Amino acid sequence: MFENSSIMIITDESEPKILKIDTDAKTQISICNAFSDAVSKLFQNKQQIIFNGSYKPDNDEYLTIRNFQIPNDIQIAIQNPLGVSSYGINDNKFPDIKSFFVGEYVQTNNSRKLSIAFQRFRKEQYIAKKNWYNLFFDNNTFYQENKFGFSISNNIDCFYDSNELHFLSFYFARQVLDLNQYYRIATEQDINNFITNDKLCIENPTIFMDISDTFIRRKIAIINDSEILTKYSAMQIKNIAKKVNINIKVKNKKIIIPNNKSEIKIILKFLDEEIYQGAFSQHLFLTNSKRQMNV
Repeated sequence: MFENSSIMIITDESEPKILKIDTDAKTQISICNAFSDAVSKLFQNKQQIIFNGSYKPDNDEYLTIRNFQIPNDIQIAIQNPLGVSSYGINDNKFPDIKSFFVGEYVQTNNSRKLSIAFQRFRKEQYIAKKNWYNLFFDNNTFYQENKFGFSISNNIDCFYDSNELHFLSFYFARQVLDLNQYYRIATEQDINNFITNDKLCIENPTIFMDISDTFIRRKIAIINDSEILTKYSAMQIKNIAKKVNINIKVKNKKIIIPNNKSEIKIILKFLDEEIYQGAFSQHLFLTNSKRQMNV
């Protein structure tokens, strides 16, 4: 895989660009082989789990987003690498790097196949830094090198193949590609709708808005989508919570949402079914990962 593929980058700019890294043949082959091996390791002895935004995979699992739309500019770059400008060669400008990728496009009479391996870029991968002494070892002596450079690791953070995106960590994969549409968080309008829901009484809407971080927004989106607050009354929710020793207060047929952020998160986690009682110990447990089990 990736034989004779070009090594490319996505720039970390307000308007990202695709650029090609020109290397000697030996370096190109080594990097492409490393990315190919990393793809094999991604799947090796692992079970596929369809991504739902609520489950963190175990060491023997990987996540998949189906029907993933890869950006057109990346597709075009893979199909026509000769048309891609080289990084820093012509204008001697080196914009910040967001990620590396290598890919191949295979077309037969009746089908086409696009495969791309991505690696996020971290600032520590820059070799040359201002005011630093970059020392390299040769002939039993360290010498200073002031040339600009960066390193590429032998790992990948996500792999696109046949309209599917595969990865181990959503956190790292979203540093490479825009995955917002596959991981919905509540918009300002969603939060406003939540605050004004007739099953809820928000003690202080202004404070609630101010403390609504990514976690709270994600929970609100999930709760809205599940329609829990439509299917159950405030008293029904309170009684269900009581069975697992969660104290939910109800006033005038509305669930009281306090000002305290930690208490808010407990209520939201309960509504998202992430708090449960152990079948044997009867202890109360809190989880940050779940997926529906097929029985």
